[in-house]
Amino acid sequence: MLRIKTLLDILCFAAVILGLAPLFPWLDLPVKVIVVTAVGAGIVTEWRQRYWLKGWSATILTLIFFVLYLTQINLSNVVAPAVNLLALLLSIRLLTEKQGRHYLQIFVLALFCLAGSSLLSLGILYFPALILMVFVVTIGLVLLTFYHRDPGLRLKRSAAMTLLKTAAILPLGSLLLMLVLFFVLPRTQYPMWNFLNAQPSAVTGFSEQVRPGTFASNAATKDLAFRAECAQLPPKQLYWRGTVLNSINGASWSRTSPTHKAERVVGGTPVSCTITLPASNKRFLFTLDYPIDLEGIRTQQDGDLVFSARRPLRKGVSYTCRARPAGKLLAPSAAETQQYLKLPDQISPRVRQVAEQIRAQGKSAPERIQLLKEFFRAQQLTYANTDLPGPTAPMDEFLFDKKRGYCEFFASSFGVLLRLCEIPARLVGGYHGGDYNNFGDYYLITEDMAHVWVEALVDGRWERLDPSTLAQNAATGFLNRGDTLSLLRRTRDGLEFLWTQAIITYDLKKQLSVVRSGSKRASSLLSSASIPATSTLIYTAAIVAGLFLFGTAARWGIRQAHLTPQQRLLEKYHKALQRRYQLEQIPATTALLEHARELNDPNCIIFARRYSAILYGKKPLTKAEYAYLSALIQQIQKHTAA
Repeated sequence: MLRIKTLLDILCFAAVILGLAPLFPWLDLPVKVIVVTAVGAGIVTEWRQRYWLKGWSATILTLIFFVLYLTQINLSNVVAPAVNLLALLLSIRLLTEKQGRHYLQIFVLALFCLAGSSLLSLGILYFPALILMVFVVTIGLVLLTFYHRDPGLRLKRSAAMTLLKTAAILPLGSLLLMLVLFFVLPRTQYPMWNFLNAQPSAVTGFSEQVRPGTFASNAATKDLAFRAECAQLPPKQLYWRGTVLNSINGASWSRTSPTHKAERVVGGTPVSCTITLPASNKRFLFTLDYPIDLEGIRTQQDGDLVFSARRPLRKGVSYTCRARPAGKLLAPSAAETQQYLKLPDQISPRVRQVAEQIRAQGKSAPERIQLLKEFFRAQQLTYANTDLPGPTAPMDEFLFDKKRGYCEFFASSFGVLLRLCEIPARLVGGYHGGDYNNFGDYYLITEDMAHVWVEALVDGRWERLDPSTLAQNAATGFLNRGDTLSLLRRTRDGLEFLWTQAIITYDLKKQLSVVRSGSKRASSLLSSASIPATSTLIYTAAIVAGLFLFGTAARWGIRQAHLTPQQRLLEKYHKALQRRYQLEQIPATTALLEHARELNDPNCIIFARRYSAILYGKKPLTKAEYAYLSALIQQIQKHTAA
């Protein structure tokens, strides 16, 4: 025998775990400790029936937590305090004695916790947690109705399993409706309740401003930057363009939107690449270098092939760019080069001396670039992200003293020296490298791959120069990153990418695309020469009718499978009476014996007496008795045929 309360407790803690698991990484550390303790202690208290918190102590704790977290809520910080408060309220309820309304409160709080996690991250684990939560809560509510009538109710194991199976059918309809509505309902540009969240932000390696010595890139992590679906490319072509930094002020490089005409890319084989960006509240749209065009999102394009979204990317987006990674980037014939020759006010004498020597030895731009490369190699510079030069004189200290630096040091120093050598130069910020996942045929680009390189204007075209490759440890450091995904990481990230494509970036455009493709397929079928239009309609109607019949049969089969033998007998008996006596419907409240006497049918009277004896427990329903009652029903049907 199983107690109904035991089943409710199991479902209760299952709902708690499903609600808190996706939310757990976002909780404050003290709240995490309290939640874990409460779940473990709650299980023990239910087993021993000795509860940690009574009514007054639970109320006091609730008020304390309310005051503590409600004071933290403001217009820019709503979700984080709210979800922490929900988790704490759920923890309190787990440690108190539970009656019917308490179980209902736990189910509601668990649902709110799961919903709150979707405001913070809609990861791949959210969907299975939601599906399981629907089943757990629905079954729990069904059991709660029995518990409300009789808290001490005990069920036989077979009866409990029948009840659980029956209750498990109820969520199927709602899940099917959820699936249909997901594909049918229109999408807004921003996620629902997005205004409650603080704007998405993260510590990233990519920056729209470069200043050596500020250590901006050193905080980069393995967090996702974006994914790029394309064919596998040579490592030297894996440069992802984000922004161009063309102005220098002191030691800082920043961007000024150019006024010249658009630069052109010629040569090389075009490559199509689909980029999937997570939400960032930025407008940068990364492309494979050198980009030709971009589609799938409203953009603004500058003359130096920098693309940006017209609005901040407060949700994940997906777009397609075409690029020529092996092409040449031609500057407009009337390009203004003076903005690419401006120098900072203060440059150390040692740096100026190097530039003067290179200008004296090299007569052309290619010769001077080659001499500058040789100077970098001769300095035996090391690519590193620790023990770097300070912000006071970062370039001078990097080139002549510490000789250690990150990509900003290499690119900024190289760019300034190019300008000192009278060669127009600019910095390009983006990413370099990528881990190729052959499970989805895409590159995974993470924040630690953020990179800065140089473009120099030589003979009318912008030439990419990456000074970081001149480091003495480039082969083992800078050039050795990427293609390091383990089998487990490739599998997990492939599933996350599939989730992102199917759910996160599914928007109105994709809905319209699905409708258009379906319309085109239907039109092609109707206009097909092999199948006339009339035949197509008949064929389609036959499929629809078959699906309807199959659904009806499946529904009837499921219903019959969950009927008890007594219920089947009664259903057959009612159908036989309806046929014989032309009855439209027999009310469920009609007493069998009284109704049989009104009909004055001996077979009906015998059936009613024997069935009532079985129904009220006086007589077991044996196989022989079942066969006898079925025979009585057949006798009633024979009279109908006569």
